[in-house]
Amino acid sequence: MKEEVSKVLTEGLVGGYAGKGKVSNVDRASFSGKSSHSEPTPGSVYHDEWFVPNYLGGGQELVKVGEEMFTRLYGGGTPSPEKLAELGITVEDVGEYLKRKVVELGDKTRLYEECKTRPDGEWQYMYEVLMKDSNIPVIVSAESVTYRGIRVHLHPFILSPLK
Repeated sequence: MKEEVSKVLTEGLVGGYAGKGKVSNVDRASFSGKSSHSEPTPGSVYHDEWFVPNYLGGGQELVKVGEEMFTRLYGGGTPSPEKLAELGITVEDVGEYLKRKVVELGDKTRLYEECKTRPDGEWQYMYEVLMKDSNIPVIVSAESVTYRGIRVHLHPFILSPLK
């Protein structure tokens, strides 16, 4: 089932956040955010809500495949727009690079294994697994983007079944 959950997480992310699907506005307890929802394979559900007013925030993806349920929580973002301007880039530049890598890497990232890419000119993407415990099926990980060797994006993740 792990493979099916991975597939739904990847297809849902690419279909929503990465720009190939419909993103909607959402309001949760007076917090304004964005949401994507899909049923990428028969009998599956993917739902993502994120709350990032400008450049920092977080969200939660929920997946159901048959009777199995799973969540991926995340938070973080970029340095302030002023700090990025000192490097000659914007929050939007970082977001576009991140989306491109999410689509390009697909199920090679944001899941159970590390993914360290080669630099793309001045940019580089990395996903590191920080902690796994064989007794508790939870993974703690971190995704980062660097520009000219300086971290310009950081998303820590928690991946967990819902039992």
